[in-house]
Amino acid sequence: MRRRSRTRIAALAAVGALAAVGLIQYAPDVVALAQAKHHTGPRPPDDWSKKGGFLSADRANPSVVEVLGSDGSPYCSGAVVHSPGADIVITAAHCVYGDNSYASSLSVAPGRTGGKSPHGTWQVDKIWVDPHYTKDNDEQYDYAFLRVSRSGGPEIEDAAGGNTLQVNQPYHLRGITAIGYPDTNNPGDAQLSCNLETFQSGAHDQYREMRCGGYSAGVSGGPWLELAPGAKTGALIGVIGGWNGGGPADDDPHVDDISYSPYFTDATKALLTQAINDDGGQTEN
Repeated sequence: MRRRSRTRIAALAAVGALAAVGLIQYAPDVVALAQAKHHTGPRPPDDWSKKGGFLSADRANPSVVEVLGSDGSPYCSGAVVHSPGADIVITAAHCVYGDNSYASSLSVAPGRTGGKSPHGTWQVDKIWVDPHYTKDNDEQYDYAFLRVSRSGGPEIEDAAGGNTLQVNQPYHLRGITAIGYPDTNNPGDAQLSCNLETFQSGAHDQYREMRCGGYSAGVSGGPWLELAPGAKTGALIGVIGGWNGGGPADDDPHVDDISYSPYFTDATKALLTQAINDDGGQTEN
């Protein structure tokens, strides 16, 4: 099957390695589903009333970034991750890798709103994707770390703040804020934010699930954050991605109300450590 991608299809045409989203191949989910975890907590409620709210430029979270293609068009979301070098961003792996190759000439813009980048933009220098994803198309590893830089400027974390990666956390969490840049019904190109509970998905047990409306294409890689009141950075417990690009099938009546995240484990932390240590990775052109 081909997974539903929550990337912005028009922008992908400008990203070299992902030039045609229809050509990106994805592995069947049969094996992953056979390894489903047993439910140990509450299931998501059948309540579809909750909707995300758009953040104005002065309320936008600067640690949340738009991922920009080679022509500067936005097509995915992401977040700054705390690191000693203050230069690491996370997004979904399917935003940067597909059809056996990596995207090129990417940049990120923290807190971008209405096409304006108040904190500037940073070029992506290197990409780390777990081999389980690149070699086996295992969507449980649908996350990627990017090292970014800007000539003559501060590191991105110094300018926008950074979120601390958390792994092996409970599936069911309260007070999680999910933020991303949807491209549907979003004329201001603003961040969509929703404060909610996360659950172990009833449909796909390997993933966390949230239910909040408005999360359409463009939100891939958007962070799930545990934030203290008034804080702009906090604990990073997930990103939109995983099964089917981070959401149900296109013909599902709740296609933009349900989002998934890969479950972060020690493997996620190990990949971040590789990025911090500049160990391996794909150098950008």
